Amino acid sequence: MILVGDVGGTCTRLAFAARDGQGWRLSALEVFATTADTAAAIAGFLKRNAGTNVRSAAFCGAGPVASDGSIQLTNTHVLLKPAELARAAGVARAVLVNDFGAVAEAIPRLPPQSLVHCGGGKPLTSAPIVVLGPGTGLGVAIAAPHAQGWISIAGDGGHADLAPVDDEELEIWRRLRDSNGRVSAETVLCGPGLRRLYGALASGASRSAEDIAASAWEGDEVASRAVAVFTRWLGRVAGNLALTAGARGGIYLAGGIIPRWGRHFDKTSFRRAFEEKPPYSAWLREIPSFIVTHPQPGLIGLAALAGSTA
Repeated sequence: MILVGDVGGTCTRLAFAARDGQGWRLSALEVFATTADTAAAIAGFLKRNAGTNVRSAAFCGAGPVASDGSIQLTNTHVLLKPAELARAAGVARAVLVNDFGAVAEAIPRLPPQSLVHCGGGKPLTSAPIVVLGPGTGLGVAIAAPHAQGWISIAGDGGHADLAPVDDEELEIWRRLRDSNGRVSAETVLCGPGLRRLYGALASGASRSAEDIAASAWEGDEVASRAVAVFTRWLGRVAGNLALTAGARGGIYLAGGIIPRWGRHFDKTSFRRAFEEKPPYSAWLREIPSFIVTHPQPGLIGLAALAGSTA
């Protein structure tokens, strides 16, 4: 078995992975609140699943990989060190990558029914893709096919500057800058970001991201506006990334927010903002976008990475 673990800013997921006829199968999945001692959490998981033969292990974290191979999670005080994780897993070496690098690795390995088309044409299989996802933060990665199969490049595009395009966005951007300082894409495009956006529209009022979304679906005016601006800015950022990466293989929306919104996600507004970049609007119109509905794409990507290095 391969031990796989996704350590996020809010939740940690641990599971075993093995190949089957359809690809990778996950078993013994546990989801729990992220703690400072990930190694202890791994040891506890293995104790609860005593007797499982772990031959390799791979983990991902919501932060950049440092020069020594470690990951300091961006939005919580957790440091992941590959040697410590390997010892906890009982293996000689553990793979440790950025969380959205793992998601990007999973895209060509997910079943077709896990990818819901939400605009654009057909993917060009020889071209790069972009994966992005609002959750506790905003994850971004690029991936592309190559001679040996597939390569993913994890970055920190969620921390790039966010630009307003029209007068409404400019006024909201100014309010966000006044209350938060520098405005990055992640300032808005994540769970805490939706709360910030709502606060900017509601004179500083505070509500949870879940409550804002639920109120929007019920017709609350300010909540609906917050969700609409969120969706539009997500489209703009996705379009920027598509231009940067030449992502004619598609844009894939993952993370904890958009798949949960389901039918409430305004695909039309997202695509309008995505394509609204003359003189490249026609070019962008052909790029497909998908919502990743697989519940654990990062773990599938980790299994593939560990399997290729085992």
